[in-house]
Amino acid sequence: MKKFLIAIGAVFALTACGGGDTEPAPEEVPAEDAASEEATGDFDAASARETYESTCIGCHGGNLEGVSGPPLAEGDLTSDEILEVIQNGKGAMAPQAHLSVEDAENLAKWIEVQ
Repeated sequence: MKKFLIAIGAVFALTACGGGDTEPAPEEVPAEDAASEEATGDFDAASARETYESTCIGCHGGNLEGVSGPPLAEGDLTSDEILEVIQNGKGAMAPQAHLSVEDAENLAKWIEVQ
């Protein structure tokens, strides 16, 4: 009887411990976050994020939520309309003439999918 109780205890202890030789599954990035942070289609997300952080973040916020400028996340403008605003300004926003055409186009395409 003693051996039976020891065996049951051992089975219970091993079951409770879970074996310990498996690693936890890596955390997965939600699909919408992954899509917005990778180079997707015809734009470079990393480069666009860098341009955004050096040019736009002060007025539009770290998450494109808007601060003194309007929010850009989940907007309804096309990349062409966004490019128009970047290059020519709108309201209180001055034209961003310091950006190259390539950087402005890349940024506009990135903002469109945010």
